[in-house]
Formats: sequence, C-alpha cells, structure tokens
Amino acid sequence: MQKRQTGKERSVKQYLKKFPKPVQALTTSLRRLIKQAVPACIERVYPGWKLIGYRAINGTKSHYFGFLFPSKEHVVLGFEYGTMLSDPQRVLEGSGTQVRYVTIRSQKDIRKTIFVPLIVEAMSIALERKKGKR
Repeated sequence: MQKRQTGKERSVKQYLKKFPKPVQALTTSLRRLIKQAVPACIERVYPGWKLIGYRAINGTKSHYFGFLFPSKEHVVLGFEYGTMLSDPQRVLEGSGTQVRYVTIRSQKDIRKTIFVPLIVEAMSIALERKKGKR
C-alpha cells in the first residue's frame, strides 16, 4: 500500500522534478536526514528563493533554520545562522556574515554523523535567537 502524499510533499516533489535524477536523489536523502534530526520541522518550497526551507516549531510560531538548494550538479545544505554553529570538522563553507553551507555532490558526501548535529544545533540557535524577539 502506497503512503498518501500531502499537498506539501507533492509541492516539494513537483519542485524537484526540474532537476536531474541524481540531484533529486541527493535532495531526497538530505530531506530524510533533516526530518530525522528535527522530526517536527516544517518543510516548504520557497519559489522566490529557489530552495526548500525548514522551520522549527516553538509553540504557535516557527523559525527558519536551514535550507536545501538543489542545482543542476549538486545540492547545498545551508544553515541560516551558520556562523554561530560549532564546526569541529570544518565542513562549513561560505564567508558571509550569517549563512554557512555544505555542498553535496554525491551520496558519499552525506555524512550523517557530522550533519545531524549541525542540523540540530542550527534549529536550537534559531529558536534561541527568536526568544527575545516576541
């Protein structure tokens, strides 16, 4: 029996159809990893930004913490407050004042033991930063 898809899942799958199959597969693996790390997160396509964004839930509010940015050749796993993340393995890229990311080109680049702690920490930072801004 096939699981029934929600409108949100359909919209993400619809969005991914324009990318090559290997990029779709990478994105699907990363989506699963994010949902394992933060099961209650909100996943949504942001067409203007051309990415899939993730929000952490805090009561009745949600806070943006990360994204997947698929392209023709790779997928970027990005973190909104990436400059604040601990990165002992030095996997994060970028030189901006806030966002950091990891570029994934193949399934072997997906390192669960490194990425899951980054995802969880990114979610925690987003929630903490917003506590004082209610």
